[in-house]
Amino acid sequence: MRQKTLRGYLARRLFLLFGVFSLIWIWVASQVYHYAWDGTSDYYLYQDLEVALSGQLSLPYQDSTKLMGNWQDLPADYRRVFNHNGLGPDEQAREVTQLLMLGDDYVYILRYAEAPYEPLYIVHRIAQQDSPSLLAVFIALTLALFVLGALSWWPAHRRIVRESERLTASLGAPENSPGAEFGEFSSQSILAATDAYAQHYTQQQERLYSAFLSHELNTPLAQIQNTLARFEQLDELPLDALPLLAQLEQSGQDLRSLSEAILLLCRADQARLNVADLRECLTSWQHTWQRQGLVIELNLPAQPVNQPVQLRLLTLLLEQLAKSALQHGEGALTVTLSDKEMTFTNRVCAKQVHHGQGLGTRIIERVCACFGWRAQRNAGPLFTQTIHFHNHSD
Repeated sequence: MRQKTLRGYLARRLFLLFGVFSLIWIWVASQVYHYAWDGTSDYYLYQDLEVALSGQLSLPYQDSTKLMGNWQDLPADYRRVFNHNGLGPDEQAREVTQLLMLGDDYVYILRYAEAPYEPLYIVHRIAQQDSPSLLAVFIALTLALFVLGALSWWPAHRRIVRESERLTASLGAPENSPGAEFGEFSSQSILAATDAYAQHYTQQQERLYSAFLSHELNTPLAQIQNTLARFEQLDELPLDALPLLAQLEQSGQDLRSLSEAILLLCRADQARLNVADLRECLTSWQHTWQRQGLVIELNLPAQPVNQPVQLRLLTLLLEQLAKSALQHGEGALTVTLSDKEMTFTNRVCAKQVHHGQGLGTRIIERVCACFGWRAQRNAGPLFTQTIHFHNHSD
């Protein structure tokens, strides 16, 4: 299908409307003018009737455009036309006004009858060549209307073009796009921004999935491979193999846990949330990571802090925070919990060389988005990660 431009579409519709309106207006105005629908001719007929009844003129009276008199005073062609159109002397109507054609001329007639007198006829005759044509005036007015239409069409066209350009620009940067002026463009802008966000989110998920697989799964797999290599070097397995078997089992559990977390992270919209007390989750997390050398100080409230979470994803979030504290921080990791937020704070290691790729931060933000939380990170001499809970009362 051939595409249309807004300029051409608006021009065709607007000027077609003006064209039809102008043609109808010219026809109606012409009829009003020629057939005296505005009452002007009646006014002059009755004015002459008053003069005739006042006795100021001797009847019959006739000039080039007027004739006043009784039936017998009318020319034969007048009487024939009047009688044919119901204006004869025997008609019962008291006052009758009518427009007739007499040859090529217009004839405006007023028949006035008052008993017991004979009917009085007031006739105005206007030659067709004496009637000025208003076609030129109507054409000029029509052109003026077209000019007004063009002046109205151009700003409307420019405004719609600006809105379409703004909509196109919003696809590249939906977060910085200004609000649309028209409701139709506003809905389209929302749909376009939603589509752009969905595409960006899909690409982000693919990159996150790839980075997670290559980064997080390599550690337990490497541990398993090293353990197996050490098995090959042992001469007596029974006693010496026990710690290695325990390490191998723990690595397998870590690998399985990470696999579950990967699936949940990639299908976060399908994760089922259950209400859990965050104090218990943080206490369990503290015991687990203290065995790995991370000192965690918990500042927990006396009352339960219940939030809808997916426990595996929550564990993944806390693991990323613990790993970040071990790799990039020093000293104890302080955790403060309230009914509105929880805050993780520790000092940044001054000797760190590798600052990471931001994968842990991305995972934390993704898990928070799954729970309806908002993550806020402040980096400096003191690292602070604040997670704001969703207020269900809003």
